[in-house]
Parts: sequence; structure tokens; C-alpha cells
Amino acid sequence: MNTKTFRTALALLLSASANLAVAQSAPQVIDIPLSRPGEPVNVEIDILSARIEVVGEDRQDASFEVSVLDGARTIVTPSGTQSLKSGAYSVEVEERDNTISLDTDWRANKVSVLARVPRNANLELSTVNDGEIIVSNINGKLVLENVNGPITATNINGSVIAESVNEEISVSFTGISTDQAMSFTSVNGDLNLGLPANTGAELHIDSAEGEIVSDFEVDVQPSKPIVSREDGRHGVEVKVESVIIANVNGGGTVIKLKTLNGNINITKSGG
Repeated sequence: MNTKTFRTALALLLSASANLAVAQSAPQVIDIPLSRPGEPVNVEIDILSARIEVVGEDRQDASFEVSVLDGARTIVTPSGTQSLKSGAYSVEVEERDNTISLDTDWRANKVSVLARVPRNANLELSTVNDGEIIVSNINGKLVLENVNGPITATNINGSVIAESVNEEISVSFTGISTDQAMSFTSVNGDLNLGLPANTGAELHIDSAEGEIVSDFEVDVQPSKPIVSREDGRHGVEVKVESVIIANVNGGGTVIKLKTLNGNINITKSGG
């Protein structure tokens, strides 16, 4: 089968103007056809500072709305200092063999991305500075990383690995994969996990501070340290880890919940 590559690049350079006072640039809409419509799609978005939202829909292609938020930069001219309400940025979206990647070389302001994709999708989303990740209505495997912002995912059927340092993680499932372990980690944020009432799970809970609350009855197992060893060219690394193991509905999918200073809330979701 021929591989179709769809590549589009948008560049916007805004001149310095004292009258430019919009809070956000007008969205640039990018429509992306798929090499194999009707089959699962992979979406990869990695931006330094961004609000990333991905919505699953009944569709055979993908659409991206990209805009840039105001910055606080200035330009000094002979007549004085003027504000630059936005700046130069470049965005590239590429589709190859049902894998879509979005990249930007923009470094000044915060980018907003709204992606509308088929429901059957695997996502890898990442941002670092003052970002936000929002996902809804997706069937597939999600890998979500937001260093300094929150992560929210609703109506998910599949598996999730989510990591944040300073904000909370909230994920609600309509169904979970039985053959893929999941992990939710936040150093300073709460972990809010919604599971269908009939979910069978083996919870691995690692919490130093904060409260642990569950809508499910759990069967707490005796704690046994887990020892792992890795031999390398330059030596040996041995790791000893002890966590709380609690079975839900007799056990099942392994779900790791780790937070240092946050609460852990496990609720019953629809599905």
C-alpha cells in the first residue's frame, strides 16, 4: 500500500503595532486526511508550552485548530517602547501511515491546540511550561505528560499512563484494557481515578502524604518489597520498592498510583 504523507506548515509573523490588542490569535485550521481511513490513528504532540485538547469524534480524518496566546514582549524604537501582543511561530503537522505528528519551533508564547480525531486513537501528548492537557472520548492507549500543569481525561476506553509534577491528574474510564498496566504519578497533585463499577484491578498505591479514598471495597494484600536488579557495563543497580497492594473486585489490571503530597481518590464512573 502506498504511504501518503501530508505535510503542512504555517508561519505567522505579526508586526509591532500599538493597536494590536487581541488576547489570542485567530485559530489556524489544518485538515489532515488519513492514509487508511477507518483504522486506528496515532497522534503525537510535544510542545514546550501549550494547552493541548484532543477530542474523539465519529470521523475519517483529523482537524487541528492552532492559535497562539498573547506574550509580554516589547520592541524599542526611536519613538518609544511598544508591546508585541503576539509573535512569530511555525507549526508543522505531518501524517504518515496513519500517524500524525504536530511540531512547532515556536518558543515565545503559549500555543493552544484543539485536535479533533477519530475515536479509535493512540495518543502521546507532552508539554512542560504552564500547560494543560485535556482528552475526551478516546478508545485507545494514552501517554500523557505535563510537568507543570494538570491532566484531565474523560470517557476513555483503553489504557492511560499519566505523569505530572505539580498539578492534579483526573482520568475517568468507560472501560479499561485488561492486558495493559497503567500508571498515574504526580509529586504535588491529587490523583482522581474513575473506574467502571465492575472493574477488576490490582492497585499499587505509593503515597507519602495525603488521604486515600475509594468508592470500591478493597482487599489489601500483605506488603512485600519488590526488588529489581539491572546489570550494566558500568556496574549494578538494585532497586527496592514497597507499595500498598489492594485488589478491587478480585484483582485484575495492574494500576500504579503514586503521589508524594497529594490525595488519591478512586470513584465509580459510568460504563
